[in-house]
Amino acid sequence: MHNCLMNIDHVKTLAAVVDEGTVEGGAFVLGVTPSATSQRIRTLESRIGQVLIRRTNPITVTEAGEAVLKYAREIELLESETMDRLHGIDIDAPDGIGADGTVSKGGRRREPTVLRIGVNADSLSTWFRPIFAEVAKWDDIVIRIEVADQGNALPLLTSGEVLGTITSAAAGGYGTQVQKLGSMRYVAVATKGLLAKYGADVGAGSFAEVGLGSLPMVNFGKDDDLQFDFLRRAGVTTIPPMSVVPSSWEFAAAVEAGVGWGLIPSMQLGGLSRDLVQITAQPNIDVPLYWHHWNLASEKLGRLTQALQQAAAQMR
Repeated sequence: MHNCLMNIDHVKTLAAVVDEGTVEGGAFVLGVTPSATSQRIRTLESRIGQVLIRRTNPITVTEAGEAVLKYAREIELLESETMDRLHGIDIDAPDGIGADGTVSKGGRRREPTVLRIGVNADSLSTWFRPIFAEVAKWDDIVIRIEVADQGNALPLLTSGEVLGTITSAAAGGYGTQVQKLGSMRYVAVATKGLLAKYGADVGAGSFAEVGLGSLPMVNFGKDDDLQFDFLRRAGVTTIPPMSVVPSSWEFAAAVEAGVGWGLIPSMQLGGLSRDLVQITAQPNIDVPLYWHHWNLASEKLGRLTQALQQAAAQMR
């Protein structure tokens, strides 16, 4: 890497291009021409001495670009909080109210800080929901959520796409902090009709023993290993007929309709059909969840972290 300082405007340009997916989109957000945007990226790459983006559709960052993108996100957050503090001590400046009702100090509009976070779909549809009510109270923050499986969410953090993510991994990376949120319990269930169709004796018990090697299964997606973990634990080595439904509540609806068996968060089961019964004598899998975030002295990031910890208490 060349011995030089990075131009902040060029760094922000990289983030805008990645966020929008194209040079044209980044240029529109920045209020400059596409040619000027491309020139900023080329100048930044020249100064650093490495290629930072892949000119694909959408644009993605290289390994070197990930480091610069993370730097851009940190600048965005810290710059916003610095401006908040400066506005807070500018007591002689008159307040202004825009046409949309946004309050600014000294007549200057105060844009909310964007907090980009990764959340797994099952958390998003259950215990995470109170976070929305908290965010609604914060005039200085907006959130942008990337949905990622809890087992594959850390790359979002290391690439700089998000400043924090929920994951099942306990070990943190360089420059990050980790807090355990709790454990989400999943219960393997199927409809009585499906079980009877495949020869299971449901009876009056609370669970049914069934041959999992042939019983149809619902899976969330290619990154979801939870159902396969359950099969391995049960000693099943074959893959049963499998449907894929990559949405949390629709996944539960498919299981409820008898498409196949599936592991459903215990927090969702109360709102589903009583026709669902547990399969096997050990139907539960507990998945630990952790909040990984950048190691920054940020009041807004700290506020979000506290809200997550409070909301996650529902899992315990």
